[in-house]
Amino acid sequence: MSSTPHLALPLIAAAQAQKHVTHNEALAALDALVQLAVKERGRNAPPASPTEGDRYLVGTEATGAFAGQAGHIALFDLGAWRFFTPHSGWLVYVEAEDLLVLFDGADWKAVGAIPEEIHNLQRLGLGTVADGLNRLSAKLNAALFAALSEAEGGTGDLRFVLNKSAETDVLSQLYQRGFSGRAETGLIGSDDFRIRVSPDGSEWRDALLIERASGVASFPSGVAAVPRPNLLVNAGFLVNQRRFAGGSLAAGSYGFDRWRAGPSGCTLSRAADGTITLSGAVEQVVDVAQAIAEIGIANFAGAALTLSMEDPSAPLPVLIGTKAATIPAGPGRRSASVTLEAGETGNVLVRLQPAGTCTFKRMKLEVGSHATAWAGTTLELEEFRCRRTFQRLPVSTGTTSVLLAVGQRIGGTMIDLPVALPVSLRADPVIVTSGFAWSNGSPTGNQVSFFNNSAANWASLTGALTLTSVTLPSASGMVLRFQAGTSFSGVAGAVGHLHFGSQAFIALQAEP
Repeated sequence: MSSTPHLALPLIAAAQAQKHVTHNEALAALDALVQLAVKERGRNAPPASPTEGDRYLVGTEATGAFAGQAGHIALFDLGAWRFFTPHSGWLVYVEAEDLLVLFDGADWKAVGAIPEEIHNLQRLGLGTVADGLNRLSAKLNAALFAALSEAEGGTGDLRFVLNKSAETDVLSQLYQRGFSGRAETGLIGSDDFRIRVSPDGSEWRDALLIERASGVASFPSGVAAVPRPNLLVNAGFLVNQRRFAGGSLAAGSYGFDRWRAGPSGCTLSRAADGTITLSGAVEQVVDVAQAIAEIGIANFAGAALTLSMEDPSAPLPVLIGTKAATIPAGPGRRSASVTLEAGETGNVLVRLQPAGTCTFKRMKLEVGSHATAWAGTTLELEEFRCRRTFQRLPVSTGTTSVLLAVGQRIGGTMIDLPVALPVSLRADPVIVTSGFAWSNGSPTGNQVSFFNNSAANWASLTGALTLTSVTLPSASGMVLRFQAGTSFSGVAGAVGHLHFGSQAFIALQAEP
């Protein structure tokens, strides 16, 4: 045996000459290996100016005087490098890192409270307990991630990589309050990037959608600063020329302007705050000609249309053109979108048909695949839009009322009444009246009488008075001709006033 089994210290042989050489070599090895500390580890080339007694752990790509000594301990002794082969269990202190490393028979590994590498942990909890779902959990007030610079051996970049298994899986960052979701970003159920929000952690609305193939961004819930025009007329149910008091409407009957009962009728009312209460079906025909004039579209063929409203109390089935959809119940603006067929070039029917009773307000129909913010219309403009399809001529609510100032006797049995319309009708109208009765004096109810200015008296008549014809010089004016059953007193050709009772009316209807 010429050396010790662990530190390989040389032994002095019997009758050996120069015993001091072997002894001194053993002492030098002991000095190098006992209480072992090195200046640094992973050193691949010797330093340019080593100091006597310097020690290093040689790196895996050793060169120069360190070549072939990977993992060994290098000692600078008497102006030359000596190398020692480590054995399992040797412990070394690395001065440059203030770190202890242990040789496991193959590699040097960090030991102590902070291991250099940790692999295949099943769970890790920082300040809290990890579980089967949240296998990495942390409870802390701040976290810092900093890029490893080039000077430290990195690139200076910092990139978080998140990966999912399949397109239909979810890859997201979820933002919560009280462990209930309020916002989420990522690839949620597809490979398109989304940002979505929730009022309660269960119902979600997409705020931003970026299509992965084109990069085109859309805003499914709308952009508050850019509301699109409302295609519905009288969407707030404010204009009420027919003086509908709320209640039941027979199928096809109009109540609030532009709104009529659906095929089975409906019950409809409006509260002071604008809330509409509906049971049964109510509908409106959207005039494509008006849409062309107001928003410049050619027609609705193949168009995406979105119907929205605020605070629907129940799921509300709707029909838009030939397409059915359902607006979900809940607070805030709720919507449903459809895409019309290529052949739907004409007017578009919009029908609301709840299963029971539903309340809502601020309804809006717009071109596009998502709802934008509500933008109200002034009452004056809404009345103007309504009068294109329906005009109730100005009969007041007094006991005796003047419809228009001047009428003229034509022969002995007719009175012509020229009418100038404040708003041009969209088409030739259907004339609707209350059903007149003649009065020989001041009229009441549905009665009508003629005050003959030239004779300074009421024209007397024993027969009926009917509206027999309408002459339409233009959409903005017409002549109404009233026919008496028998001649009445007064001078033919005389100019006078037609007087109407408080319940009498004439309406011009040109609904699409």
